[in-house]
This record gives sequence, C-alpha cells and structure tokens, in this order.
Amino acid sequence: MKKLLLTSLLFSSTATFAAPFVVKDIRLDGVSEGNRSAIMARLPVKVGQTITDQDISNLVRALYLNGSFSNVQASREGNTLVLHIAERAVINSLEFSGNDSIPKDALQDNLNANDIKAGSLLNREKLDAFKTELENYYHSIGFYNAKVNFDIDQVASNQANVKLNITEGDRALVKEINFSGNKAFDKDTLLDQMEVQPDVSWWNFFASSKLDQQKFQNDLQAIKTFYLNKGYPKFNITDVKTKVSDDKKDIAITIDVSEGEQYTVSGVRIVGDTAGLMPQMEPLLKKIYVGELFNGDNAKDVEDGIKTILGDNSYAAPQVSLVPEFNEEKHKVNLTYVVDAGRRYYVRNILFKGNDASADKTLRQEMRQQEGALYSLSAIQQGKLRLERTGFFETVDSSTEMVKGTNDQMDVIYKVKERNTGSINFGIGYGTESGLSYNASVKQDNFLGTGASASLSGTRNDYGMSIALGYNEPYFTKDGVSLGGNVYYETYDNSKNNNQASYSKTSYGIDTTLGFPVDENNSYYVGLGYAHNKLKDIEPEYNRALYLESIEAKEWEFSNHDFDFSLGWGYNSLNRGFFPTQGIKANIGGRISIPGSDNKYYKLNANIVGYYPLNRAETWVLSGKAGFNYANGFGGKKLPFYQYYTAGGIGSLRGFSYGAVGPNAFYLTNNAPSGCLDGTIHNEFECYVNGQSTDVIGGNAMATTSIELIVPTPFVSDKNQTTVRTSFFVDAASVWNTHWDKSFSTKYNLPDYSDPSRVRASAGISFQWQSPIGPLVFSYAKPIKKYEGDDVEQFQFSIGGTF
Repeated sequence: MKKLLLTSLLFSSTATFAAPFVVKDIRLDGVSEGNRSAIMARLPVKVGQTITDQDISNLVRALYLNGSFSNVQASREGNTLVLHIAERAVINSLEFSGNDSIPKDALQDNLNANDIKAGSLLNREKLDAFKTELENYYHSIGFYNAKVNFDIDQVASNQANVKLNITEGDRALVKEINFSGNKAFDKDTLLDQMEVQPDVSWWNFFASSKLDQQKFQNDLQAIKTFYLNKGYPKFNITDVKTKVSDDKKDIAITIDVSEGEQYTVSGVRIVGDTAGLMPQMEPLLKKIYVGELFNGDNAKDVEDGIKTILGDNSYAAPQVSLVPEFNEEKHKVNLTYVVDAGRRYYVRNILFKGNDASADKTLRQEMRQQEGALYSLSAIQQGKLRLERTGFFETVDSSTEMVKGTNDQMDVIYKVKERNTGSINFGIGYGTESGLSYNASVKQDNFLGTGASASLSGTRNDYGMSIALGYNEPYFTKDGVSLGGNVYYETYDNSKNNNQASYSKTSYGIDTTLGFPVDENNSYYVGLGYAHNKLKDIEPEYNRALYLESIEAKEWEFSNHDFDFSLGWGYNSLNRGFFPTQGIKANIGGRISIPGSDNKYYKLNANIVGYYPLNRAETWVLSGKAGFNYANGFGGKKLPFYQYYTAGGIGSLRGFSYGAVGPNAFYLTNNAPSGCLDGTIHNEFECYVNGQSTDVIGGNAMATTSIELIVPTPFVSDKNQTTVRTSFFVDAASVWNTHWDKSFSTKYNLPDYSDPSRVRASAGISFQWQSPIGPLVFSYAKPIKKYEGDDVEQFQFSIGGTF
C-alpha cells in the first residue's frame, strides 16, 4: 500500500496527490482517545467529500493554528485520509524556585499572564520568550549573572511537569559613580543627593551600593530636583552610561548633565480656564518669590495646589502646564501656569479590592467621598489616609477609572493589602532581681472584619495574675462615635518583689468610654468606671500610713468601692497606624472620683509622640515622645498608694526592671520607737525613718521622655523593610512625690523625693519585627544614669503569634 507524505509545515504543503479523491474514511494517529471526537468535529473535511491538494493544505494549516498540536502531517492510504498529529502536552504542575528578589505573587501573576500555568498547553516558544524576558529584567536590576531555565518532565503522553529554576547570583555592586558636565556642584555634593552609593564597606551597613533601578531612577530625579531648587530650570540629565565588568560583578556609572544657567524669577501668573476659581488660586503664587532664584519645589507646589483646588471642586482631570519664558541676557524667567479645568465629574461607585477578611462596610465607613456626589480629590485622599490609620492594612492605594459610555462619571478604587490583625502574644522578661515574668493576650483588631477590636489578656508572674476582656466599636453610630468597654479581675501580691513595698490586693471592675470625633485629627472622650479593691498583708510603711489615716482605717487592711469619671482629648496626624514615619499623636486626659466612692482623688496625664522623616524614602526617621502624669487626693483624703506611679520596663524606661524606679519605702521595723509598735497606725515619720529601704513605693508625679533614631534594618531586603523597624534610643524618666517633706531630707540625710531632677536614663537599640508568627520586640539598653539600689534589666523582649 503506497503511503504519500503530504505536509509537516506550518502554513503550506509541499507533497501533492496525482488527482483529487473521494474521502471514504478519516483516521487520526497520535491523538488521545479523549480528544478524538472533538478534533473530528472541527475538521473542515468530511467523509464522502472530494478533496484536492489545496483542501489538504487548508486542513493542515487550520489544525496547526489551533495551537493544540506541535506537528501535523497528512497522508493517503487508498481512499483513507490519515492525519498524523503530535499533541502538545498539558502542563500538569508548575513550580519555581530561586526567586529571592522577586515576590512569589508577582512571579506567579506574570506566569499566568503569559498562559504558563497548570492546565495550559505546553508551548516551548512561550517558555523561551518568558525566559528571555525574565533574564532581561534581572539584568535591569543589577543581577547580570542571573540564569533562568525551565525543566520539563514528561509524566504521560500528553502531560508534563514544569519547573522554573532561577539562579540569581549576586547583584552587581556600584564601584564608581562619576559625573560629566557638572560645574556648579562637585561630585561629592551630587552624591549626597543619591541613595545608591559607590561600594564602601563601612557605609554599606546603611546605604546601598547594589544597583536597584527604581532607587537609581529616584536618585536621578533627586539630582534634578536639587538643581531646580538651586535656580537651574534648564537642568537636564542628557545621558547615563553604565559599564559592567567582565565578571559582571561590578558597575561603573557616568551621569552626563547639562546644568544651564541660574535664573531669577521676574514674574508669575495663572492664565486659562480656571472655572471661576482664580480667587482661590492666586494666593498660591505667594509661594514663588519674585526677584529670587527659581525654586523647583515651590513651582511644583503651586502646580499641585492648582490641581488640588480644581480637584476639590469636582474637576477630576485638569490640565496644568508651567510655561517658562526665559530672558537669556538678564538670566530671568517669567512663569506662566496655563490651566484647563476640563469638566466636572461625579463618583458613581467606590470599589474595594483585596479586603478578603475585612467587610466592605468596614472600609466604607472610613470614606469621606460619597457615591453619587461630585468628585473631591481631598475627600478621596482623606479616605486613603483613614484606611492607613486603621492599622488593618500593609498598603493602601487609590485610583480612579472613567465610566464607559459617560463623560462625567468615574469610579474610585481602593486596593488594600491586609495584614494579620489578630494576635496571640507572649511576653517574657528577666531581671537581676525580679526574675522571670510572662504575660499572654489574645487580640483581634479587626474583629470578624467589622473594624471593631476585641481582646482577652492575661498576666501571670511571681506577683499575681490578671485577666481582662475588652471591646471597642469605632462606629457605634454612623457619625463615628465610638464605644469601648473593659472588664477585669486581678490579684497582686508583691511580697516576693525585692524592689517594691509589699502588699496583697484583689481587684475587679468595669469601665466604658464614648469617643466623639471633632474633625479628621481631633477627638474627645468621656467615660465612667467602677472598681472594687481589697487590700491586706500590707507591710506597714510611712506613705501607706498617711493614706490609711485619711480614710480613717484602723488596721493594715481594708476594702473600698470607687466610681470615676474620665474626660480626654486626642489628636492624631500619623500617616499610618502601623510603623508610622511622619505625623504626631497626642492626648491629654484625666479621671476623678465621683460621689459614691470611698476614695477621693484625681489623675491627669499628657502624652505626645512624633515622627519626622529625614530622607525622602522615609527610611531614616527621627522620633520623639514625652509623657507627664500627676495624681492627688482631695477632700481631706490622700491618693491611694496603689495608684502611685513607678517607671521602668520596656514601656517606659528600657534598661530598668518593671516598676523599679521611684521614691523608696520607709517601713515600720522593730527598732522603731516603742510608742510606734502598739499595733495602731501611726503617721509620724520618726516611726519609719529607721526602716529606709531600696524598695520602691512610687510617687504621685512622673515624667518620661524618649528620643529614637529609626534606621534601615541591616541585612534585610528592601521588600521586607516595611515589616521591621530598628532604632537607637535614649530613654529618661523621673518619678517624684510632691508631698515629701523636704525637712526630712535635711534632718535625716535622705534623698529629696520631691525633686523631679532625680532622673534615670538609658540608651540602647530596639528591633521590632512583624514576623509570620507574630510581633517580636527586642530591646537592649544600658543605664547611663542610675542611683544606688536601682534594679537593672538590660535585655527585654516580647514574642507573639498571629492568626
């Protein structure tokens, strides 16, 4: 039987029949049984049809262009048309490894976009193209030795396992950066504007000598901004030359610049269609000083200000162009802002993407832009800021999209990346005196995706235990009034604490708070609370005796019931709720006993923390915080001694043990005057002076302060810098007693416990990491000012797990 080969080419057939023939049967060779019927149904040739050479060519072309086959041939056996088909394999599984510098999700998205995924047909041309593109990308970010390969394992006749193997190698180091054409500023001055620096081992601890294209492009823009701000509006970077060493490990960069001349501003104006908003725009021109050197930042601020004014008045796509007119002879420039306001827009829908755990309502309640209302740029930006401040998201991005078929509507889209907001935390500390202590808490800041927070916390150490259940609803009303509450139970027995005056206390209580927003940054709160305290095993001590006398106690144990009212104000301009890099957060508050209480006292507090970025990437940040607390009794009653303040520990004064800083105790001892030992409570200091101790009783006033320099975390990749924070700090604190009788200090040669200048201070380093298992905080501090008897705890840490 004679067999004729017809074709194996992509678009043509070179073999021919001697004459047309009638097809009495069609046979498919090389085709899996499951695909046979589908292929037969798609064939343009049917049994009984007379076919020619052209019909065969068209048939082969159609099958090949289908994309499912890697080879198609046709032959004739009598009146049977035989099609020899090699099916493309289907990708059974796809794995990749070695992508240390490319996030897994990003690589997966790119593979999917190129139809390289499980279930897709194996197309070697696509694999080769992707390999080339990925290697080119690696080269663009400085990995010149990067190699990319696909391993294909045929596991069945038409299935294959594919593995993408990436060998990144080392990122090339920038060995030299030179400039050409710079006359006004030298090389060192221009290098100071850059984040990417030539390779210098000691400096690489903080700066980057590895070529990162994004950072390098930012550096080029920084150089341009520097020149523009120095009065060079014609400055331009004309070329960037990169020379790679033979081993592809080192790079030399030359940046060619054209400086132009310095120009002073001779005039500035706004022209064009301003939509009647010229009165609002004209004050912006005061930012540009006529007669002084041109400043690029000021010019950009005016442009951005014009766009903001238009955007806040519903002009979502205005065109604003800065047109300079140069007087070359006098080196002056006249600035004209040409404005085209465009049309006004309405917001049709506000959409959220990426909020898998958070309910849509939770995000929507933070919005200031309303659906169906006129577009407002500031309202949209404020919504983004408010989402960032919740602390629920790692990143928040906003964008707009025109609605098809309309010329005055758009959708606003917020894309978020959620972070773990639930935590199970364990804290551990070890002190030279206090020994091992630990605590645990379960908290969900975005409870069931509603935006509310719920917590269950407990602490247990050598001194007792506590348990508290808390809940806060930030949107108790639609106007943003918040409602929070806390229920607690605790026991305390510090008889084993060598730092503090001992007593035993059992407490339980409840408090609730209502918060009222004033504007975007300010709010105030009011609250009510109840507490029951039972104290016993009180070691007789002078300050305690003063309190017990004021409440007319007859013995060294008592119980009381207290009701209090609280009021406070808060301010928050932080850029985000998690690892902020700029802004201020401050609060002032107080609480006071109300009728029905056994005690009469009040407590006041004021706290502030601020962040100031030192570079444009906000990786170097200066942070400072301060706090002040004051408490006192009234109506003839003293402040309860268990309400005294003490400092020390990771929350107030690192490097010192928890509660180990404050005025010392004076105990009633056996060598006291005989009249003091009759079993009654005496308030004469002479009864206690012989019992001076290093134990801390605390004071009614406390001040704390801290300065931190937040720096890039060494040896951590750029993509992970947002989840870690390293800082160098100096802490200081003072605790004093405003009621201390100074005459005691003189008469008995004692410290002046009323002196707020008795400051303790420490310096150290802190590391925080939002790890996959939860938040970790490490602190190492060394006291730089302490007093005899202070308990030092240099290393402290907290470990947690998330869910």
